Amino acid sequence: MLKLEELNRTLRNLHSVTDLFKSMGEKTDNVFDIQDNFRGSPQMQACVERVRAIPEARKMMEERYLGPEVDLDALLQLPPGSLGYTYAIVLKTLGYDPNFYRRREIKTDEDWVVMRGRKTHDIQHVITGFGPMGGELGVLAFGAVQIGEPMAVFLQTASLGLALKRRPEQLKQVTQQSARGMGMALQAKPLIAQRWEEGWEKPVVQWRQELNITNPVIEELYSLKNRLPELHLDW
Repeated sequence: MLKLEELNRTLRNLHSVTDLFKSMGEKTDNVFDIQDNFRGSPQMQACVERVRAIPEARKMMEERYLGPEVDLDALLQLPPGSLGYTYAIVLKTLGYDPNFYRRREIKTDEDWVVMRGRKTHDIQHVITGFGPMGGELGVLAFGAVQIGEPMAVFLQTASLGLALKRRPEQLKQVTQQSARGMGMALQAKPLIAQRWEEGWEKPVVQWRQELNITNPVIEELYSLKNRLPELHLDW
């Protein structure tokens, strides 16, 4: 029965990832479908155990800490260069809604891990420097390497396989992006354990220093700076 369940899960994920790639990454519901499809799986349970092993993250998990709802207009009142201001100006410029993610009632530790990751995904883009869309693999690498988040691992693998088979001309950028994110994730402190909302006013540069992100993505094609050159932000 377990083998059949795993087979069905794999087939559903393959359908979702195929649909996601056909839309060129625009159908974010497919990402949430893949993540929800791993609910209760051995892979997700292993991820939760890895999060529990991080003292700061375990405390946040036990508190069910999600932080307050994001108010971009309020964050824009913070000093330029701060995490809150940078996050807000990036999302405003891109036309992104900070509350775009699919909601899930938090009944279990697994639910908390998923919801915290969804809420802070774009914060991780700002902290690492990986741009949206073009830099997704870099951010996913943190979830894959640091806590073994199943959706992140699955999308990393699927993206590399798709580039190899259908878009070999993109393979260099895809592999470099993935490798860059994995290298950063190995040396950085766990992003799942950060209370970003309690340090909105802290400069992005200081956050990176404290998290040991010593080589953020700045000049690469898939960087936020490259995606939003008009902002002239100090990345």
